[in-house]
Amino acid sequence: MRQVVAGLLGLVLAARPPAVPLPTPKGPAYTTAEDVVAAAVTPREGAGVIYVARVKVLHDLGCVYDIQLDGQNVAALRRGEQVTLYADPGRRLVGVSIRDAKGCEPALAHVPVEVVAHATTQILVSATNSYDLKIEATTR
Repeated sequence: MRQVVAGLLGLVLAARPPAVPLPTPKGPAYTTAEDVVAAAVTPREGAGVIYVARVKVLHDLGCVYDIQLDGQNVAALRRGEQVTLYADPGRRLVGVSIRDAKGCEPALAHVPVEVVAHATTQILVSATNSYDLKIEATTR
């Protein structure tokens, strides 16, 4: 009898909806994964890591930041998103640009990075109220 009750209880719990409703998008689905270059985000032996994170600020809420590595677009970030890039050791140039869309002022900034095998360089990107880009890079 206990096994039957336990089995029925398990079925009831499995069939009920989650306690917290899942958010539904208010507009068309958008994912920056469409803008990611697979070769840049694929780990490989001897590569260094470049972790790029976009800081959450309210004034550029709808803006998209394009991330370049050595002049090639490799990713796009929305507010609060991040991407991990893998690059061969040596001097690299990481660029960040704000797309000219949805009232966002276009901007472009670059930071040189010395990529070291098996080391991580963290880059934090944000924009001021006047859409001037601020980039901070540290290597660990």
